Amino acid sequence: MSLAVTRTLGDFYHQHFGVVHTPEVLVLDLRNVQPADPSDGGCVLLLATDGVWDHWEFDAAMAMLVDPRTGGTSRERVEAMMEETRAKGEETFGATADNLTSITVVLPRA
Repeated sequence: MSLAVTRTLGDFYHQHFGVVHTPEVLVLDLRNVQPADPSDGGCVLLLATDGVWDHWEFDAAMAMLVDPRTGGTSRERVEAMMEETRAKGEETFGATADNLTSITVVLPRA
C-alpha cells in the first residue's frame, strides 16, 4: 500500500509512518521583503506542489516568471511556465503526472 505524501491529509493507515494532519505554519511579513532591484514593482510568490519543484530550481522558476525588463510577470509568462512544467512532468512521469499544481501571486508594492 502506498500513498503520495501530498495526498495523506488525515490518512489513518499512514500515521505510523509519521504522516500527520498537523500543518506546518510559517508566518512571513511581506512588508519586510525587499526586491532585488529597487525599480521592481512588486513581489512574485509561487506556491507549488513538490511535483513542480521536482522540475525547477528556484532561480530558474523566477527567471521564467519574472520579466527582466520590467521586474513584473504576466499571465503569458505564468502559463508558459506551467506548460513547460506539464511537458517535463509528462516526460518524467508519463500519464501519472498529476501533482503539478501551483498558484502564482503578484503582490504590488505600496
